[in-house]
Amino acid sequence: MKKWLFLIVPLLFIGCSTKLKVKTLQTSNIAKENIHNIFLEQFTNDNINQTNYLEDEIVNATWNNKKIFTIKPSFEDIDGVISGEVLESKFNFYTYYDEDLTSRCARYEVSNGIKSCVEYRYRRIPCQRKDFRVKTQVKILNTNHEIVFSKIYTKSKIEDKCYRYSRPLSSLFLYNTHYYNQEVQRINPRLAREIAKDIIKDIAPHYRVLKIDVIDSINSNNNVIKKEFEDIINEIKKENIDSAEYKLEKLNNKLYSNSYEVLYNLGLINENKNRLHKAIYYYEQASKLCNDDKDSILIYDAIDRVEMTLRNIDETKAQLDNI
Repeated sequence: MKKWLFLIVPLLFIGCSTKLKVKTLQTSNIAKENIHNIFLEQFTNDNINQTNYLEDEIVNATWNNKKIFTIKPSFEDIDGVISGEVLESKFNFYTYYDEDLTSRCARYEVSNGIKSCVEYRYRRIPCQRKDFRVKTQVKILNTNHEIVFSKIYTKSKIEDKCYRYSRPLSSLFLYNTHYYNQEVQRINPRLAREIAKDIIKDIAPHYRVLKIDVIDSINSNNNVIKKEFEDIINEIKKENIDSAEYKLEKLNNKLYSNSYEVLYNLGLINENKNRLHKAIYYYEQASKLCNDDKDSILIYDAIDRVEMTLRNIDETKAQLDNI
């Protein structure tokens, strides 16, 4: 038992670094085309509502409370056309057998009044696996009939079930056309909705949430400073961000802005609160003081990330100002 504890306990500490959520803006893959007024064609081979789900996403796509697209009823006064095809909408299945992990005794023997099992019986359990798959191709053309965006999206789902106390559907029933279509309509429209969400992420600006490492230890010989820093990290772990920021600012003043660990965490909290220019300031101050290679990578990654977000915000504003 001690050996197992020795092997298991270290695993509890893997991946437990303190993290804080930040948002980064991802620009549209068609931003340079200034496509806002669009005609959405009915997708071919679409019996899973792919076109309708994409229409819902397009109509509701906004950034800073401003609509990104307008769907036009005709080809008049449009910037582009969205067309597509459902390349696959499949449902496959197969039956297999699994061995019941619960053994049953097939033969007993009695010795000295004690009954014990001398032969075990295992039963095979019928199982069925159902695989669902949708593949959709999307194309966006500008007014010159040039393809400015094209991508194939794939989504799948697996249902795997074993029947210990009941019987699975027979293969003959599964091959029934009505049941096949029923299963396709049960799952594949959900996959089509997921694909529509992925499409809008590619063609519209959107925020992505990242979890970024906090620097959770400070290089100091002062135990009081160490204790204050540990308390701040605990506040971040509890998601008491306002309290953590207040305490970090006090500690930063006490240390005369000479701790890159404090400065970096201040930058991260400001990035978390979307105060990006202030975040850049703290990150740059931290980079000048940091002499640890690992933490330097963390700091310079943060600077690059925020600068990219600021550029993307300016690009997105310019794009939407043309609407």
